[in-house]
Amino acid sequence: MLSLFYGCGLRASEGEALNVSDILFEKGLVYVRKGKGYRERYVPMNPQVKQDVKAYILNQRNGLLQGHKTEALLLGRRGVRWGVFGIYQRLQWIKNQAGNEGLKQKTFGLHILRHSIATHLLQSGMKLEHISRFLGHKSLETTQKYTHLANVPID
Repeated sequence: MLSLFYGCGLRASEGEALNVSDILFEKGLVYVRKGKGYRERYVPMNPQVKQDVKAYILNQRNGLLQGHKTEALLLGRRGVRWGVFGIYQRLQWIKNQAGNEGLKQKTFGLHILRHSIATHLLQSGMKLEHISRFLGHKSLETTQKYTHLANVPID
């Protein structure tokens, strides 16, 4: 879950709406059908995300199905599409299991993962225009709000 949301910069609703058929392993892409404003986009998966999603589908997803037939990628314990609130709750559980007392005291949700990947991509030299396209933003101004950096020049 973390790998997919962080590595692909997904909004919570985008991850919730993903179907297994939206994961294009052979092309290394995730097809986001229901982006903000009903915009569609393809998001690249890095090798680690690809490996993590494949492992989830092969090892965990089938066990969660419990006889249900669904195209939903992310499933809750009852074998149905995992909602945004359930995904948020899992993030909180992961945060509390991390063993980092400072982290446990912080309040954040899934959206922080989008901000983090945008910042990390900018720090590693990716152009703001490419980050904007990756995140599915209509304007560069929106993307600039996501990149919390003081020491990286924005072209």
